[in-house]
Amino acid sequence: MSSENHSPAPQRLSVILPAYNEGAHIYGNIVRVCETLKGQNFEVIVVDDGSQDNTYEESLRAAEDGYPVQAVRQETNRGKGASLFHGFEFTSGERIAFLDADLEIAPEYILRLWQVMDQTGADVVAGVKDTTDNQFPWARRVMSSVYRRSVAFLFGLAITDTQTGIKLFERQVLEDAAPRLTISRFAFDIELLLAAARFGYKIVEHPVKIAFSRTGSLGRMNLRHIIGSFIDTLAIYYRASFWRWLEPSVGTRIWMVIFALGIFLFGVGVGKVLTPIILKPPVKQVFRIIALQFLPTNIRDWLLVIGGLLMVILSLVQLNKRLLEAFIRRDRGDLAGIFRK
Repeated sequence: MSSENHSPAPQRLSVILPAYNEGAHIYGNIVRVCETLKGQNFEVIVVDDGSQDNTYEESLRAAEDGYPVQAVRQETNRGKGASLFHGFEFTSGERIAFLDADLEIAPEYILRLWQVMDQTGADVVAGVKDTTDNQFPWARRVMSSVYRRSVAFLFGLAITDTQTGIKLFERQVLEDAAPRLTISRFAFDIELLLAAARFGYKIVEHPVKIAFSRTGSLGRMNLRHIIGSFIDTLAIYYRASFWRWLEPSVGTRIWMVIFALGIFLFGVGVGKVLTPIILKPPVKQVFRIIALQFLPTNIRDWLLVIGGLLMVILSLVQLNKRLLEAFIRRDRGDLAGIFRK
């Protein structure tokens, strides 16, 4: 892939490489990244995520050999997300690129994402796996497809793949989003992109090919990663949810129950007025009390209709007041409290 006509100058580019036990080839991969970006205004931040090999030493060697590299070390393994955001603290570029240190995604794509950002005016350009590329094992493709569809269903992000290991950001996006993030391992990409979207930043995607070189049907993924991703995704969903934003008090929750009960009783009352409902034990005994069946029919049915309707109206009034109170609540600095630009 040629870098011709893809020059990032004059803006400075910071490339963050999170690395864990990559000592065998991290030096060569750093050299490849630097050669790809040769002539550009750039820096490479390598974050050793508590490796048990010589990843950090090999990164230092690249810096000592004159490459524009800064090696950063985390004493313990904290996860890819934590490594990227720790590395961000050492960057100086106006644009920040994330790239996996194993270079399964060619560094030439950084220049392509830069060009897409210029052409579209996007604040974030996310690499997404090329869906026409069938080199991935069948099990890995199925798992990725299920996860992508689940993310789209839960969060409604306008991106087909959140987990691909190359992304390009305007610096301000990370300045705004990073302080709100809590996930450091499996699903941090979702949390980051969701925060960017809620701030109103423009996100576009660009297909990239991946040189899949891992053994096994799932590559680097194992049962722990799958379970961890599932748990992290649900945690993000809760923290970014309407329920978390509302933070309903006990009183609000009671009015929610009253609202639901009012809808139920109103429906039963209307049904009884329009057509008799035949219930069977044990539901019949419960409804004898709830549905006022011990009263005369002409009185009971209309009491249910009127009573249910009043409960709905009163609960809606109360819930509306609590929603308005939530709207004027100060931003708490998390995903549920973001005010869009």
